[in-house]
Amino acid sequence: MLLDIAKLSVSYGEHLMVQNVDLSLDRGGVLAIVGESGSGKTTVIRAVLGCLPHEGRVTGGAITFNGKNLLTNTVAQWRQLCGTQMAMVFQDSGSMLDPIQRIGTQFVEYIQAHSSMNRIEAAAAATHMLARMHLANPENVMQRYPFELSGGMNQRVGVAMALFFKPQLLLADEPTSALDVTTQAQVVKEMMHICREDGTAIIIVTHNIGVAAYMADEILVMRTGRIVEQGPSSAILQDPQTDYTKELLQAVPQIGEVHHDLY
Repeated sequence: MLLDIAKLSVSYGEHLMVQNVDLSLDRGGVLAIVGESGSGKTTVIRAVLGCLPHEGRVTGGAITFNGKNLLTNTVAQWRQLCGTQMAMVFQDSGSMLDPIQRIGTQFVEYIQAHSSMNRIEAAAAATHMLARMHLANPENVMQRYPFELSGGMNQRVGVAMALFFKPQLLLADEPTSALDVTTQAQVVKEMMHICREDGTAIIIVTHNIGVAAYMADEILVMRTGRIVEQGPSSAILQDPQTDYTKELLQAVPQIGEVHHDLY
């Protein structure tokens, strides 16, 4: 077992936002957390990564990664863990990049912060990783600023950086929601290909059932901070047990009486 979350509760100030969440993930597995905005999806994965915003804090439960309770981590232990054993792809990677530094400068600094590579080695490795994400002319991308790239290109850069050190766990927070449908499919497929090659487990947060159906071995459905249903993807998609899950499935685009998965 790579990750085990037991009875996780998270509060923002005095408000309980996530309550009694249980989930587990094996090495190389893919879990999708689905639900409407405000259901607590992102809060769960931010708690796993130790980066709850503002007044957010874990108020109950345990998060065990590789047999260790992450809630006992020191700042130094979090720094050592994040980026190498565990990484995150954000909803809009372009907004997470420094707008006044070239992509290559940021990528090289990121690599050097977590390894002993010199700048030449790091630049070559970064360029290779951008190529793995099917970015055309990665040498040119290294010289560009984030605002000179499209949303899809910036998202590929974000995924490339997150996966560079072959983390055991990738946390993806709505990684395609800011992209057009065609680019969504491309980025998801490229991300899945690299993760399968490297044996990386994934937790993806999404409101898009189509993305969850394509990527996940298991689906967890959340509403108002609680789990309402969870199980193998095939069971959730073919035989949903709750009205809320049925509503989410009915929201998938359809033509006539036939539902269409975008992937």
